Amino acid sequence: MLHSALHPGYSRIHGVGVIALRDIPMGTALWWPCPKCSVFSERVQRRTPEGVLRWLGEFGYRRADGGLITPCRGAHLLNHSCAATVLDAGLSVGIAVVDIRKGDEVTCDYRTFRYDDAWHFTCSCNAPECIGTIASAPGGPPAAVSAAWRHRVNTALTAAATVAQETTVRAGDVNGVRAARGGDRAR
Repeated sequence: MLHSALHPGYSRIHGVGVIALRDIPMGTALWWPCPKCSVFSERVQRRTPEGVLRWLGEFGYRRADGGLITPCRGAHLLNHSCAATVLDAGLSVGIAVVDIRKGDEVTCDYRTFRYDDAWHFTCSCNAPECIGTIASAPGGPPAAVSAAWRHRVNTALTAAATVAQETTVRAGDVNGVRAARGGDRAR
């Protein structure tokens, strides 16, 4: 589910994206799986028409349990940026890792989709740190990328304690992996 401050809109990166309707502070949970997000188990996928599976592959993402999830409320429109404003590494939510201004596009890093089938594309994010070609990373991204994500997420978690949230921010994994024990806040 998308945070109420987000809405589909024009993207400078790629067609349609997700835009902030108001200022959003770092540490705000902006996306999370909810009961309205459709999850297609592997069993259901075997009976699903090929055209639907192609759409799911384009706008959803594969979870650790083999299921395909299509996030609700337009969350499937989040575009990739090498300088993502939202990350979910080690969390049960996607959290704002920077302050986001009203009218800014909200982006994620597609390299977090580590359970997808192999894919690649030429990035058009135009961020100074753009790496050019983005590819899936089965099993996880390179160690340096993971370390950078952890640093950004940990900084955002410090801010999260001071931000009103629409959902609970906790350790875990949005990809169908059990959440870690030990409280509501990721460590």
